[in-house]
Amino acid sequence: MYFNCVFMTKIVIFVCCFFLPLGLLAQNDKTNWVSGSWKVEKIEMIHLEPIIAKATPEKKKQIEDELKMLAQTASFEFNKNGTYTAIFSGAKETGKWKLNAYASKIIKEQQNPDGTFQKPDEVGIESLTKNTMVLLNDYETGEIIRMFLRKVK
Repeated sequence: MYFNCVFMTKIVIFVCCFFLPLGLLAQNDKTNWVSGSWKVEKIEMIHLEPIIAKATPEKKKQIEDELKMLAQTASFEFNKNGTYTAIFSGAKETGKWKLNAYASKIIKEQQNPDGTFQKPDEVGIESLTKNTMVLLNDYETGEIIRMFLRKVK
């Protein structure tokens, strides 16, 4: 019995001392991957897919063209100091950002014109490499938006 308790204690200490720092290193690495300038390559609005499937060819093309135009005007800048800028169709949003503990979400706080910040908003990171990122925003209204980004610097 004593041997099992000592053995289990050593395992817990090993896990805490070895794996937790690795998790922090992985988060730091992912923070470095997220930091930089990103261009939106493609936008998918999952909630529109049933509508698009039933639409006329002209309406499908119109929706696809609108999504392409929106993507062409969209970009993100995630700075290492924890600030960000997002631009969509000429509208600029600034604020603070950080990764959650698992580096699976970007937690952003949009800055208001008076300098205060809105409540934190989470954007899922569906995939992340050094040069590509897929963000998934699942709104309470049921709108699901997936953005495919490419790092430009």
